[in-house]
Amino acid sequence: MRTVQWSWQPEPCSSLAPGHNQPAAPGRHRPSASRSRRWVTSCAATVAPKSRKLPPGNLSSEIDLQGVSHQERVREFGAVYKTRMHGQDTVVVDDPVQVQALLVANYGVIENDWGPGVSQLLGQGAIANQEGDAHRRSRRVLTKVFTKEATLSYIPDVSRLAASFLSTWSGHEDTELLGELKNFTFDISCSLIMGFDLQEQERRQLRRDFTTLTSGFFAHPFDQSNPIAAAAMAARSRLLERIEPRISSEPDDQGNASDHAGGSVTQHTPIQRLYTASQAEGEALSLGELLDQSINLMMASTETTAYSICNMMLELERAPEIVQRLAKEQEALMQQHGPEITGQVIDGMVYGEAFTREVLRVHSPVPSVFRRPLIDLDVAGFTVPKGWMLQLMLKQQKLGEHMSPNQPGFHPERWLDERGHLIEQPPSFMPFGGGPRLCLGWMLAKVEIKVVTALFVRGYTCQQPCPQSPLSPNDLTTADDSILMTFARQT
Repeated sequence: MRTVQWSWQPEPCSSLAPGHNQPAAPGRHRPSASRSRRWVTSCAATVAPKSRKLPPGNLSSEIDLQGVSHQERVREFGAVYKTRMHGQDTVVVDDPVQVQALLVANYGVIENDWGPGVSQLLGQGAIANQEGDAHRRSRRVLTKVFTKEATLSYIPDVSRLAASFLSTWSGHEDTELLGELKNFTFDISCSLIMGFDLQEQERRQLRRDFTTLTSGFFAHPFDQSNPIAAAAMAARSRLLERIEPRISSEPDDQGNASDHAGGSVTQHTPIQRLYTASQAEGEALSLGELLDQSINLMMASTETTAYSICNMMLELERAPEIVQRLAKEQEALMQQHGPEITGQVIDGMVYGEAFTREVLRVHSPVPSVFRRPLIDLDVAGFTVPKGWMLQLMLKQQKLGEHMSPNQPGFHPERWLDERGHLIEQPPSFMPFGGGPRLCLGWMLAKVEIKVVTALFVRGYTCQQPCPQSPLSPNDLTTADDSILMTFARQT
């Protein structure tokens, strides 16, 4: 039996790191990178033998991951089972060891696959659709927008936008929370990454087009005969018409670039810097590729973060003791660093970090990802045939025996030791995926969650007129007006 070699490249160390490579800080444990590498490579998969042993399960009916079907099947068949999903034979993998191994699999062994709708709407030049050298090149270029230095530079604008939204919400009786948070994260994507200087009418039109585009991701069949797919492709064309001038326009003497529609964009927007840098550094991304990447970045930075912050607000609304502890931490940080939210404040949010981790654990922004094996694979002793779909479950309820408390429920304290210091994140904690497709914007997502948390506990209260259960990002049909929240300034 020939062994398939898995590649493993630890992510750069950063104080905002999502997992095993978080550097040491006063009073904090330093994770062991070598331990993490051993954890991954100890479960190296193999090419399946000729005599295939398919996982247990049922191919006769479609699974409904919105409900309890998945957990019922795990109890019945185990953490690796076969099923039907979107008309395809699928193997679902819910074992964190196997999931992590598959996430770091070499190009040529396994490929990304989100289906025809996502593929066509993002574009072939989008990083989500790329493999091998093309994916490596795009990741090298796009990473420049999401380094720690770049992310810290976004904090003032994130704080300004968050403060504006919170102030507006407090002036209304009922706020359509999910829809407003999608506006917030969309504004961050447009203003910080794309460099759009939007008037309200243009923002609404772009938001409508973006919503129309995302509604077509899972349209079936994805062709012109399907009105949802056709509308999504038309919306994509309109978005690209607005994005292209922001990338290719030349700056004037004042450092501003006029777009073809008469608007303006600063010379130093991240997306324009990417275009210029890629030409100068031999990594040349064509204008068409960067347009596709722009749609990809807008998609990745809007929906999932909005769901995370929405669930964060729902947790705060029903847990006043957590709000009090977060507020006490903010009081201490304001005394130490002043009223502005800076990188020092974000890094100093120890309980805020524990709270953010718990939000991401309980309400995983991406509960699962899809891959397609290019060869027959052996996973946990079962054969996953070439061409089948693999669904890798990122959300794990239990993270390890060293976690306390290690049970279901929302407990930020599980991330703190007896001295109140942050503990090491276990490898099974994968809210942003892992391997070569680790979410590029994970640091920015955490900054957005922490900034909104900090500003809220400093000056606002909230209450649901009709209490609801948390949202699942699996439910792509959740209406923007489905959750109402009343905000008020603290007195």
